[in-house]
Amino acid sequence: MSAAGLRRMSLTFLLSLFALGLAQEAPTDAEAAVPAPPPPAPVPPVVVPAGTPELTGDELVALHRNQYLQALAAAGHNAKRGAWLYGDYINEVDGVKDPLTCAQKCTADAKCYHWNFHVERQRCDLKAPNGGVNEDIGDWITGDVPRAPPAASDL
Repeated sequence: MSAAGLRRMSLTFLLSLFALGLAQEAPTDAEAAVPAPPPPAPVPPVVVPAGTPELTGDELVALHRNQYLQALAAAGHNAKRGAWLYGDYINEVDGVKDPLTCAQKCTADAKCYHWNFHVERQRCDLKAPNGGVNEDIGDWITGDVPRAPPAASDL
């Protein structure tokens, strides 16, 4: 093959790679029409009111838990004190530092039916439909996702 033929083939190859790169980066009409979902609303930080005696132990956990529960209720999420036992699906979800984000992660995952958030360790666990809730566990918050349970044949 001549030098001119090799240059032409090299140029054709490079143009093909360039066109392929542009085709992969350009959004389709369907992608361009669908707006990105808004980011989740930030959960207000847990703040101990001025003049409050220094809280420790269970009192401090209760204060944080109740503030989180108020924020969840304001955002429209059903949550309560306690933990969903059994039905482990995903434990210690990465990047989740508040119960609102934990609830949103569960809502967005079709296989998640319940979620738990540890108040002090900021740990989020997603749960399957089986198991049950224990409301006596004071350092956890738990919630349910409003979706129909799977059919027995799907379990």
